[in-house]
Amino acid sequence: MKLRKFMIRSYLTLLAFLLVVLLAVFLWNLRHLRQVMIDDQFNELKELALALSVEIAGYESPESEPLQQMLYNQARISRVRITLIDPAGRVSYDSEGQPEKMESHRYRPEINAALSGEVFSIVRFSDTLKRKMLYVAVPVIKKGELVAVCRVSRPFQQALGSYVQTRNRLLLDFLILFIVGGLFLYLLVRTIIRPLDRMSAVLARAADGATGVSLGPSLVSRLEPLAAGLNVLLEKMEELSETVRSDREVFRKLIDSSDEGWLLVDQNGRIILMNRSLREMFPEVSVGSEFFWQSLRRPELHELVNRARHSAGPVECLLEKGGRVFSCLSCYLPGRQNYLLKFSDITESRELNLRKKEFVANLAHELKTPLTAISGFLETLEEEKLSQEGRGYLDIIKRNTGRLVRLVEDLARLSELEEKGLELEKSPLNLAEVVRAVVEAYQKEARSKGLYLRMESEPLPPVAADSFQIEQLVINLVDNALRYTEKGGVVVSLKPEDGWVLLSVTDTGIGIPEEHLPRIFERFYVVDRSRSRRTGGTGLGLSIVKHIVQAHGGKIEVRSAPGFGSSFMVWLPVMTGDSQKA
Repeated sequence: MKLRKFMIRSYLTLLAFLLVVLLAVFLWNLRHLRQVMIDDQFNELKELALALSVEIAGYESPESEPLQQMLYNQARISRVRITLIDPAGRVSYDSEGQPEKMESHRYRPEINAALSGEVFSIVRFSDTLKRKMLYVAVPVIKKGELVAVCRVSRPFQQALGSYVQTRNRLLLDFLILFIVGGLFLYLLVRTIIRPLDRMSAVLARAADGATGVSLGPSLVSRLEPLAAGLNVLLEKMEELSETVRSDREVFRKLIDSSDEGWLLVDQNGRIILMNRSLREMFPEVSVGSEFFWQSLRRPELHELVNRARHSAGPVECLLEKGGRVFSCLSCYLPGRQNYLLKFSDITESRELNLRKKEFVANLAHELKTPLTAISGFLETLEEEKLSQEGRGYLDIIKRNTGRLVRLVEDLARLSELEEKGLELEKSPLNLAEVVRAVVEAYQKEARSKGLYLRMESEPLPPVAADSFQIEQLVINLVDNALRYTEKGGVVVSLKPEDGWVLLSVTDTGIGIPEEHLPRIFERFYVVDRSRSRRTGGTGLGLSIVKHIVQAHGGKIEVRSAPGFGSSFMVWLPVMTGDSQKA
């Protein structure tokens, strides 16, 4: 059907093109023919007028009876109108009218030109005869003097009588040529489309899944090399279809054996595919369910699907149902305009993480009391008189106890930050004052290592923040920078930046290899464990920093390279009218 429409459109297009070409040729020939015939008429009238002017000059007077009889006879023989006009413009003879009743012809264009000695031709409307005429006027010269003007005229329609006949005959010829050409074009288009029609039928069978189809030798011979290439394509399509069927079977086996629930829906929510695990997680979603929202009546899923449509990557949400917690990940497939949803049961892992957090919090709490006692007795022992060896043992105990105290404090602080529902005591905060106090507190430690520690600040807007937590954030960043810097120093800078306050801590230390950068904010993650043991690092400082930044709605980034130091950048939002409500 489509090829038939294509054939009709192609034939009509070619027919229209043929019509335009023939019409253009016809009109051009018609115009040329008309001009040729008009020129022939003028030449004929001019020859007659010139011959008559010679005859007229041979008579004594233009008004003589023999002359007028000769002009009358010549007008009838030649089927023209002959008029004689004297030099004053008065009509002295007219073969079809009464001269005495005619007005002066002095200013008629052809008469005026002839009185000037020219042979003049013109096509114009005659006011006397009320029709269009061909005029040729020639001067009559007798003994070197202009004695009269001889004008010969013929009706325009009479002059073009043969032209009309020729035009009609030419029109008939072109009509016959158009019919013959149209028939030829129809046979040509049909000859071309017929093998294409057969080829379309073969391809339709292939599209329906038929196997072993080919175009056949007759088509190949007519449409070589197109048909041969399509035969190769059909063979490859058959191989590809078999591969797709095999891959689809593997995919279904893989999806059905997965412990995660998979759900594929179209843009209207109609279920396309779901696996065994999904049916076990949500028994109400049966195979016969048409739309997922008919069974899973959860607003979180509707919102998740809407977010996935406008997101460049996957989006995630948590879904609680029947005492279980599920992580739901959704991504939009623009090619198919479908949504792929993955459900993972994270109930056990959430409970395990909760127990781990509770254990860490309890451990930190339980260790505080004995460590406080140990620290107190160590201070008492420092006042005792001990041997040199005993003093060395005491320093080792004190150093390791201090490290353990810092670890417990960091664990307690991290547990507090990770606690669900932690409320920050936000208030307008001058960040420069907090940073300046921390920098001054660490000046002694920096000088003891031969390092510089300075602060650079521009005028800043206030931020809505918890002053204690922000102080802990700055302490951890400065302490971390000084711990891993051996020469040079640390610069702490502050500046406003598009609705944020940017806090940067830049050092000239050992730097961090690129492969470690994605994990440096994880708990207990250290780049160099041997160095961390020497410097007393707990591996929790940067994790604490990240939690504080996130709790304030900020952002943190790090840029570093081995041997070139590190730069930690923290963006905190500028205080607005609603900032203190958080």
